[in-house]
Amino acid sequence: MSYDNRRIEVANAAWRVIIREGLDRTSMRAIAQELGSSTGVVTHYFRDKEELILFALERVFENVLENMKVCIKGQEGIDRLEQIIFTALPLNISDKADWKVWVAFLGYSIGREHLVQEHQKRYDVLQQIISQELADLQRANLIRADLDVTLEANALIALVDGIGTRIVICPEQFSAEQQKYLVRRHINTLLA
Repeated sequence: MSYDNRRIEVANAAWRVIIREGLDRTSMRAIAQELGSSTGVVTHYFRDKEELILFALERVFENVLENMKVCIKGQEGIDRLEQIIFTALPLNISDKADWKVWVAFLGYSIGREHLVQEHQKRYDVLQQIISQELADLQRANLIRADLDVTLEANALIALVDGIGTRIVICPEQFSAEQQKYLVRRHINTLLA
C-alpha cells in the first residue's frame, strides 16, 4: 500500500473513532486500536492528533466538493443552486457521519485560533461557490437583482449549518425531503 493510501486509511480510522467516541476521546492510541496496529504506525503518518484531525476534516470537505461537481453536471439555473446546497446537507447516513466530524471539529476548534482559521478557510470556499452561483442567477434574471449575493450565500450556509447541526443532535429531526423543502423555501424568496 502506498504512503498516501495508508495515510487515508489512518484518517478513515480516525474518522470512525471521532464519530463513535467524539473528538475529546479520540486519541492516537484509540485510532491505532481501530486500525489494529500500534501507535507508532499512526505517528509514522501523522505527527500528532491535530495534524490527523485536520487531514480527516479536509477529506470530508473534499468529498463534499467532489460530490457537488458530480451533482451539478447537466444542471442549470435554480436546479443547479439547489443541487449545490443539497450536497452539503446530511440527506443520508454517510452524510450524517460527515456532519458528526464537521460539528466535532467546530467544537474542538473553540479556543484554538489556528483551527478556527482552518475551518474559516473551508467556509470561505463554500461562500465563494454559492456567491458565484447566485451572481450567475442574477445575470440570468432568475433571482432578484437587488440581492446581496454574499449575504444570501452566507444565509444559505447558515441554513445548512443549522439543519446539519440539528441532525447531529437529533438524527430524526428532519427527513431528507424536509431538508430539501427548507432549502427550496428559502431559495423561493430569492426568485425574480
